[in-house]
Amino acid sequence: MNNNPDESNSKKTQKVVFPSDIMGNEEQFRPSVGSYKENHEIRSAVFGEQFIDKNKYQAMVFALPKGAVIPRRYDTVIASVFKVSRSSVKLNINYVNNKPVIPSSSAIMHISDASREYINEIDDYYCAGDIIRATVIDSKSYPLQLECKKNDSGVIFTTCVKCGEHVEKIKRNLLKCTSCNWKQSRNTAIDFGNFTMPT
Repeated sequence: MNNNPDESNSKKTQKVVFPSDIMGNEEQFRPSVGSYKENHEIRSAVFGEQFIDKNKYQAMVFALPKGAVIPRRYDTVIASVFKVSRSSVKLNINYVNNKPVIPSSSAIMHISDASREYINEIDDYYCAGDIIRATVIDSKSYPLQLECKKNDSGVIFTTCVKCGEHVEKIKRNLLKCTSCNWKQSRNTAIDFGNFTMPT
C-alpha cells in the first residue's frame, strides 16, 4: 500500500519536524500517519517531513531514515543557484557541513544577506549555475534562509556566462574567462579557485 499523499490533494511543506513538535491544533487538522493529538494540539510522532492534506484536513509526517542530514541554523552549506532575481537568490542545498543532502533542500538568500558589503542588485554578483558556500540563518522557515557574510562564504565555483569555459579570479569580486577573456562580477569566497567538492 502506498502511504504517500496525492500531490493534488496535499501540500508538502518541506518542513522537517521532530517527535512531539506541534504541527497545529484540532481545529485546523486531524492526526493521521506519523502524528497524534494531545491537549487539542496535533503533534509529530516521528522525525520526518510534514505533509498537510488540505482536502481531508489531516496532518501527516513521513519518517526520514536514521542518519539523514538536515540543515540547522549556523550550519555551513554548499548550494547550487537555480534562479536569481534583483532582490534574492533561490538555491538547492547539496551539502551540509560537507555531508551530502539527499534529496536536496530548497533555500533562499535575500539581498541584505548576500554579501559582506552592500550590494545594489544581487544579480550583479550571482548567476544560475553558481556553486556557493553559505551559512543557514533560519532553518525553521521554508525555504531555508541563507547568508554569505563570512570570508569563506560566497561563490566557490562558476564558469564563463559567455562560453561556459573556466574562469579565474583577478580581483576581489571580478572573474575573467581563460578562453574568451570575458569579465564578470561575482561575490566570491576567499578560496575561490582552490575549492574541492566533498566526496
